[in-house]
Amino acid sequence: MWFTFILLQLLPQLTLSTPCPSGCVCHIRGSATCIGNITEIPPLDPTTTFLLWLNDTNIKVLKDRSFQSFSLLQRLMITHNTLDTIQPEAFHGAPQFQSIKMSSNALSVFPPKVFSEQSNLEQLQLDDNQIVSISSELFKGLVNLTELNLSKNRIAQLDADVFQNLTKLIFLNLAGNQLRNLPRTLFHNLRQLKSLALSSNQLETLESGSFDHLSKLLLLTLQKNHIREIPPRLFWHLPSLLTLSMSGNQLRYIPAESFYYLPNLTKLTLYKNPLISLPDQLMGNMPRLQELTLYETNLVTVPWNLFANMTNLQFLNLHLNDNLTSLPKDLFCCLPNLKKLSLRHNNLRALDPELFSTLTSLQILILNGNKFESLPATIFRNTSRLETLDLNGNHLGYLSGDVFVHTRALNVLSLSGNKWKCDCSIMGIAEWIRDNPRIINDLDKGVACYEPYHLQNHPLQTLTYEELQCGRSVFQTTFMTSSIPTEVPATSSLQSSSASSTKAATSTEPSTLSTFATTASLFPPTSDRIYIKQGNYYNNDPVFYSTIVLDNGPEIVHNNHYNGWVYLWTVPSTGPYSGFMMALYIVLLVTGVVLIVATWYALYRLHKVMWVLGRVTMGDNQRIMARRVRSFKVKL
Repeated sequence: MWFTFILLQLLPQLTLSTPCPSGCVCHIRGSATCIGNITEIPPLDPTTTFLLWLNDTNIKVLKDRSFQSFSLLQRLMITHNTLDTIQPEAFHGAPQFQSIKMSSNALSVFPPKVFSEQSNLEQLQLDDNQIVSISSELFKGLVNLTELNLSKNRIAQLDADVFQNLTKLIFLNLAGNQLRNLPRTLFHNLRQLKSLALSSNQLETLESGSFDHLSKLLLLTLQKNHIREIPPRLFWHLPSLLTLSMSGNQLRYIPAESFYYLPNLTKLTLYKNPLISLPDQLMGNMPRLQELTLYETNLVTVPWNLFANMTNLQFLNLHLNDNLTSLPKDLFCCLPNLKKLSLRHNNLRALDPELFSTLTSLQILILNGNKFESLPATIFRNTSRLETLDLNGNHLGYLSGDVFVHTRALNVLSLSGNKWKCDCSIMGIAEWIRDNPRIINDLDKGVACYEPYHLQNHPLQTLTYEELQCGRSVFQTTFMTSSIPTEVPATSSLQSSSASSTKAATSTEPSTLSTFATTASLFPPTSDRIYIKQGNYYNNDPVFYSTIVLDNGPEIVHNNHYNGWVYLWTVPSTGPYSGFMMALYIVLLVTGVVLIVATWYALYRLHKVMWVLGRVTMGDNQRIMARRVRSFKVKL
């Protein structure tokens, strides 16, 4: 039983018992494969051969009626041969063919009516030959053809009516030829077409209306041509289009509204074009777009609403743009599903603190190879799902110690190749690195000091306050671009401290301080003082007392001594936490007022009751005394 089962499994591989020509392998299911030193069609059994594959043979010519005797032959593959000549009636007498594949041969010319009897043919592959021209009559009889592959040839021109009779064609591949232009009506009869490949040609222009009748087209590839301009509304009549590739051309401008009415588009590529600018109104509603590539251009910036209609976008490649220096604040406003964003190797120098605030699904963010000197402390506050972040190869000299506090899913971080300035302001991020070494994947590649010279190449994670000569106590969070008071006594108000403040000579934004404590034992024993960064120096003036008020821009920072510690507190001026604290403050204030009024009213009522009770008690006492007097008189 097991032997029978194994035999049935191997049955398709067994060859026929009937004689099979030398150099061929004949299978029981009716297929034959012939290779080697064969110069003509082998004499196979015509009553059993359904499929014939002639691969890597020496056949150079297909003679007239070569397949007339193969009445059951439906699929013919002649590939990787020296075949260079097909006689005019080579396929006559074999109208039953459904598939003919003649790829990777040396064919350059086809007789005009060689396929005139192949009305049942569905698949014709002539790719990777040396075809120079196609007669307008070559495909005239192929009324049932659904797939035509003419790629990787040398076709420079096509007649306007060459595909006129291919009304059932679904796949057309013309990639890898030498086409310079396309007749306007070339594809007008191909109303069932779903895939059109025109990549890797020499197209310079596209005529208006070229794709107007392709309402069922799903794939259109135009990359790697020399297209310098496209007419307005070129793609407006492609409502079913899923993929559009325009990369690798010479486009400097794109007409406004070019990508309107493409509601089903899922992938759009525009990279490797010398684009100088993009119009404000370029993209229509694309609710299904998932991938967009726009790199290697000459763009300096992009319109703020470029991605506004792409709510389902998941992969965005906006990198390798050497002239791209800035990004609008609201550029990523409407991309709640974006998972990967690449901004690598642009010329970006700064990012708005709110740039990534709406990217709540972001998992991969690539920022390497730009010129960032620092990043806002709140730049990643809404990217809680971020897993991979690449910051290497920038000019980073400073990062806030709590810049990654909200990236709870972060597990791969690259920080090498930056210009870290190892002064006291670096200690926040240095300590974070020391606490999270497994997250940084390039610690061994140089996450080290760039300056000052005596600390050059010193690893950040091993820095100490003593090495940086920061005194005995420093703020672990540096106040940047904020007003720092030079002298603030314990009794000073917030306004007086602001009035006597000076601006810090730095360029990055202030980080949000969390509750922070420094042991008082670290202060000099003779006075309570704290070191405040002011410009590039640290203020240790003895006028700082145990309680001070600092002005930190819109945020209020307060510290106080308790049990040998100095506590610093801050309340952010914006955000949900600030709103909650303000609401709580109002509630407490109202409650206090109500309690005061209630207490006053209660005291008033108590006073009134006591006054009434006092009068009643006095009257009772008078009556008792009067009775006692009368009683005494009677006794007398």
